[in-house]
Amino acid sequence: MPTNYFIDFHVHPAAELWRLRNRLHSAGAIASVLYPIDVDPTLSLTLSGLFRLARDLGMYVDVKSVMREIYELISKWPEYMIDNMKLWYEVFKEGVSDFFIPFSSINPSFGSKYVKQKIREMEHLGLRGVFVSPTLQFFNPAKSPAFKQLLEYSEKNNVLVVMHLGMPKDVDERIITHVMPSNLVEALEEFRPYIVITGLGTPIERINLWVREVVRVLRRFDNTYLSTPNINCYLFNNESARSIINSVGPDRLIFGSGYPYRRYRDLLSDLKCIEGGLSMGVIDREKVLIDNAVDLFKYHGFRISETLST
Repeated sequence: MPTNYFIDFHVHPAAELWRLRNRLHSAGAIASVLYPIDVDPTLSLTLSGLFRLARDLGMYVDVKSVMREIYELISKWPEYMIDNMKLWYEVFKEGVSDFFIPFSSINPSFGSKYVKQKIREMEHLGLRGVFVSPTLQFFNPAKSPAFKQLLEYSEKNNVLVVMHLGMPKDVDERIITHVMPSNLVEALEEFRPYIVITGLGTPIERINLWVREVVRVLRRFDNTYLSTPNINCYLFNNESARSIINSVGPDRLIFGSGYPYRRYRDLLSDLKCIEGGLSMGVIDREKVLIDNAVDLFKYHGFRISETLST
């Protein structure tokens, strides 16, 4: 029997959904959020976005290595990984809608007209959350009118935004350590939807700096949260990170595993780190594992199961 019950706030549909559900459930998950990633499978639009991002940042980017890494990623994805409609359909077809909470994903680098079209699709499907990734979709939060259009819509219509700020290993580290957090600040000065920041894929040697940069954003904006894939043991079982938890507070942290991109044993290890957290009482642990996620779901009008609502 699992010793911890949790909501997994960061899962990608990179395998058969019933298999994902069974594996996560065996670890103690009572629900999981599914994020597709809206990218162009031909990579032609992705390449244009990468050049545009490099120009905006005034920096050199090794385009060849980045494109190779992106191609290696998406070549392994099922179709519903990049298609909101197919993901929504697959969740109901496989009978896992009582466990998985599907999000939309919209790529701002494809332009304002495209974002408007995808917003209509999101409304049609009844989805209440949207996943974006400046570092995989290659847009600059401070410079993209389409991204600001999406933020404005999300603020006015109470849509939860999850932003992936993790960094593929071959991309210049200046993007993650300095440019991206500060450019997100610029966008949040103008629009204030609730945003959950996540960083799956950030190399271990950058985690300390990445977390501290993102925490600066959380301190400044109380509508921002931090999801924890890849950093659970760093945050909750590391004396040097105690000040981060104290400064942000357990109310702004949400458990995520990153499964199946991270291994099942990593998920179990993450749960053990939270269970043995250096400064985590039972109430704080339950906030991180379940309560904070449920509060965001309820506030944003998600259709959640009776299990979560109680």
